[in-house]
Amino acid sequence: MPSVTIQQSPGRSKEQRQLLIKRLTEAFEEAYGVKPEAVTVFFQNYDDDHWGKAGKLHSDK
Repeated sequence: MPSVTIQQSPGRSKEQRQLLIKRLTEAFEEAYGVKPEAVTVFFQNYDDDHWGKAGKLHSDK
């Protein structure tokens, strides 16, 4: 059973998340030959104070 965790900043719409889940599920169906019910996708949202890049918090831009 494939499980995917998407770590991202908040701000994506419900429609965007629905589309991503649909496309990821289709990719697993095609590549792994699994049924859609076997694919689980989790979204973890991190606000700008809880992630960084290039040595700085994103909120410090």
